[in-house]
Amino acid sequence: MVLNAVDAAERGAVIRTRTRLIRADRAADIWQLALNARGHREVVTARALVNAAGPWVPETADHLLREKSSAQKSSRHVRLIKGSHIIVPRLHDGDHAFILQNKDNRIVFVIPYERAFSLIGTTDIAVDEGEAPVCTPEETAYLCELASHYMAMPVRPQDVVWTYSGVRPLFDDGDDDPSAVTRDYHLEVDAPQGAAPLLSVFGGKITTYRRLAEHALEDLRKFYPRMGGSWTAGKPLIDGEFADAPTFEEAFDRFVASAASLKPQLAHDLVRTLARRHGTGLDDLLDGVRTVADLGRYFGGHLYEAEVRYLMRDEWASEPDDVLWRRTKEGLHMTPAERQAFAQWMQGLRPNG
Repeated sequence: MVLNAVDAAERGAVIRTRTRLIRADRAADIWQLALNARGHREVVTARALVNAAGPWVPETADHLLREKSSAQKSSRHVRLIKGSHIIVPRLHDGDHAFILQNKDNRIVFVIPYERAFSLIGTTDIAVDEGEAPVCTPEETAYLCELASHYMAMPVRPQDVVWTYSGVRPLFDDGDDDPSAVTRDYHLEVDAPQGAAPLLSVFGGKITTYRRLAEHALEDLRKFYPRMGGSWTAGKPLIDGEFADAPTFEEAFDRFVASAASLKPQLAHDLVRTLARRHGTGLDDLLDGVRTVADLGRYFGGHLYEAEVRYLMRDEWASEPDDVLWRRTKEGLHMTPAERQAFAQWMQGLRPNG
């Protein structure tokens, strides 16, 4: 979702990553917000505040609505459902995915992933906290057993090369079955007469985030009488504006072929990998690059210094994991020694990198 932040920044938004909200005070028709970014404190103001804190939405709403003049604290809640995924060496050829039905009525996907792997997931586990979720051995065994039942080759826990987990803050509709809890969202606006509004987002999912955002702005429209109309439904994300073609795949292939022809000394699979990560932003990334040597230090997989510096400059990457696992997934294609060497190099860039 970093592309949404990049797009917003291009349109004038100020993006503050790794910044904590310390205090929020509603003074008449304005919010005063105290922020802390790694020890740097400042106060900013806002005409409206959106609480999209995911698993922490109810607690954040209750904290923000602590004033006696505010409306009653929110009565809405979220259910925290952990979903874990495992990554294994590629299980099948082709670009298609599989949808597997389990005997417990859950479905699990097997999806081609990052060139040489397959992604298997996800689980649905009710949890009490959203902090630092991890894939448990029981979840790994569950996913391996289901995949083995359908795939031509068995999938064993020892085949797993990486896992990742997240917590979905689903709107609590009272259903006891985690898989049956609604994936819909609910928006709640707190705005006492003449006071700055607070909009809280309960639930939602990534596949409907644009509609959710439009709905949120509709709820805030009366506080912004000069607000324009909705426009994002048919607008590609930044760096996603490929030439017209019958399908996205064909448009992407044309773009890669054109980029490769302009950089003939770069391997085609490297250009394709970079294009998949950066879209038409590849032009900026490869500006001034003619040979592999121009990409700078090589770290392993398809990761080079030029891309790392691009991610740090334009996509707020500040930690090794931001690059290896959150922006590129090239950690999958690197040895432990290569990952450690990269981490030491990147950490050495701070604070003056």
